[in-house]
Amino acid sequence: MLKDNKILFYLIAILYLSIGIYLSITTGITSDESFEQLNWDKNVSGIKSFLRFGHYDEFLRYLDKYHGIAFHYISQPIQFLISNFVSDLNEVSNFGGHLMSKHSIVFFVFFISGIYFYKLINKVVKSSFFSILSTSLYLVYPYLFGHSLFNMKDIPFLSVWIICTFYLIKILQNLQINKKINLKLLITLSFFTAFLVSIRTLGLIIFLQYLVFIIVYLENKNKNFVKFINFMSYKESGEKKWLDQ
Repeated sequence: MLKDNKILFYLIAILYLSIGIYLSITTGITSDESFEQLNWDKNVSGIKSFLRFGHYDEFLRYLDKYHGIAFHYISQPIQFLISNFVSDLNEVSNFGGHLMSKHSIVFFVFFISGIYFYKLINKVVKSSFFSILSTSLYLVYPYLFGHSLFNMKDIPFLSVWIICTFYLIKILQNLQINKKINLKLLITLSFFTAFLVSIRTLGLIIFLQYLVFIIVYLENKNKNFVKFINFMSYKESGEKKWLDQ
């Protein structure tokens, strides 16, 4: 019975992903997508200029040079692979197909965030039923689902934020159980945090969330925040001694 439930769950997930990707690549182009493509092209031009001539003066004069392009590093390779198919499917120009093909990556990232959302909720409430219900509402909520079909800024930003939150909680749980910080998890969190900020500089405010989570954790453990900061630089023996106090 449990095996049948898992099979059903996977089939629903695959169906949801397939329908979402199809809807995404048949959704029209928004007004700011050509602008986002221009930002990417300007950044690529700046990188090429630096590699060839050792400077990127033209890029520095570009007014919107601080618009994040991190998501493009994921989307652009896929766009080049499927843009012709999307162009033919929608009977649009090659450029239009290139822009629309990015939608599929947006939806896929949103789908991945649903997996992390489930794992995050399950870590907090320890209930598979409630976690599945919450995740289902998250994935089919009209506003989020609609934006996941085309919004190449806000949806990746939301998705990576959820991933960062999951890894932070996992680090704090590991600290509580194993009395030490897992270096691999910390590096993973650092990578996704940097990626989040590279999507939108507004991502810097996630450090406030990190601070709140750490303070709540320390209050729960009756530990001092200053000592925790010092603990981050202790050796293994010092870590255990501090945590066992």
